[in-house]
Amino acid sequence: MPLTPTWRSPRPFPEADAISDPTPELLRRYVAADPGRPVVADAEYQITADELISAIAAQQRRLRAAGVRRGDLVCAQLPNWWESVAIAHAVWGLGAVLCPVPVNHRTAEIAAILTAAPPAAYLAPARYRSTEYEPLVAEAMRRAGVRVPWLAIGRGPFAADQPAGGEAAAGEAELSGDLDAICMLMFTSGTTGRPKGVLHSHRSLLAEARSISDLFELDGARVYMPSPIGHITGLVYGVLMPLLMDGSVVLQAEWDPEVGLRLIEEHGCTFSVGATPFLRGLTDSYRRAARESRLAAFVCGGADVPSSLIREGQRALGAVVVRAYGLTEMPTVTCGGPADPPAVQAETDGRLTGTSRARLAREADGAGELEVCGPELCLGYLDPADTAAAFTPDGWFRTGDLARLGPGGTVTIAGRAKDIIIRGGENISVKEVEDYLIDHPQITDVAIVGVPDPVLGERACAFIIAPGAAPSLADVTAFLISRDIARHKIPERLLVVSELPRTPSGKIQKFVLRDRAVTALASGQGERR
Repeated sequence: MPLTPTWRSPRPFPEADAISDPTPELLRRYVAADPGRPVVADAEYQITADELISAIAAQQRRLRAAGVRRGDLVCAQLPNWWESVAIAHAVWGLGAVLCPVPVNHRTAEIAAILTAAPPAAYLAPARYRSTEYEPLVAEAMRRAGVRVPWLAIGRGPFAADQPAGGEAAAGEAELSGDLDAICMLMFTSGTTGRPKGVLHSHRSLLAEARSISDLFELDGARVYMPSPIGHITGLVYGVLMPLLMDGSVVLQAEWDPEVGLRLIEEHGCTFSVGATPFLRGLTDSYRRAARESRLAAFVCGGADVPSSLIREGQRALGAVVVRAYGLTEMPTVTCGGPADPPAVQAETDGRLTGTSRARLAREADGAGELEVCGPELCLGYLDPADTAAAFTPDGWFRTGDLARLGPGGTVTIAGRAKDIIIRGGENISVKEVEDYLIDHPQITDVAIVGVPDPVLGERACAFIIAPGAAPSLADVTAFLISRDIARHKIPERLLVVSELPRTPSGKIQKFVLRDRAVTALASGQGERR
């Protein structure tokens, strides 16, 4: 059954109304304008526009053979390879719905997705890094109680991964889509410990990509994209935005700042969006190289971004470096602009983009829970109950983040009302990990908080109560690995305590724990890795 919106905006937004064509039609015109130009590159390969179309047609043959039809859901767990761009467009061109799955998801996370939304096909590499994906996904299917066609994606230059029968001619690709139909289901960590499926249409995603393209006046730019295209940042700015600005993209799958510097300089990349670790790494690499970057602008978001890092990045890269704030549900709520004064670029999370709007609920001392609406806001969640909880009766989205509103539409995020840790731009649902740890035989109570980290933004610190012999951090790590959760979710700091601070109603006071964690770890207490 095709996915349908569970929410629609009650108010018009001119940016969204101005979009007239879905992604497949934009791709058709994009390729026709110059079929021979390079459009997608990664650390190993580069393909042209007509090669991209041929690869799309070939992948569509595989999808049809697997039984994928218009409106069906397709899961794709792929690295930042050129093949991943072809597959995204192959799914959309068939009128199907893409469900990107981060490559670091393991059995537990994959099974949760398959249970919530069984797809018509599942695509992943046979092997990536040290992971064999077919047995991993097979076990997830067993746990979810579903059987889904598995399509292995190989790696190589153009045509190396084509099905038997040779390349497809450019005209054989199917490129059609409904502008307002659901085209993407992306699961994001929530406060409940279970994934929530965010629904987007071509219109909402293109409105998002257009807002940043217009803000930075991008025309023919080459985007450098180290952010995973299994996440909203990589997908929107690495796959969609090049179509709108008549540009191209350079992908990086394995994060290494020295490789990033090489890709930027070799390909002449001029624009990038990424989380704190990417900016930190590039800043240090360019400083060591004593050279300015070919990047003209870097937009940094996805985790706490220190003002000092923005200023360091501007000096080291010789580029406009700004902060931004967004969510999978509304990818860029605010963004600093190239014409903004330094204080706005470094000390706030930027201004509302386009005609987006923001307000504060339950405001106290100038801060409140941020509620937003705008042209790129999602069309609700897969579960209508999640939608009902997240949207106000008058159509505003409750972000769960605390913010302060400043003059000129600036927004500064002050903290999170929802219990999420953002490690290197990736969300960690604290309750999910706590629920696993409370099953440890030596642990009677647990609370996990984020502690500041200069590279990743935050790292997870677990407070545990263990009346007997307390488990070590290595024990905790091994226990969680045995539960098949993604490695980035495993706490990297451990403090053993006799009690947890609670309110009179019994709720754990995590703001107290965050302060205690910083002090304790700075004094050498606890364990770390």
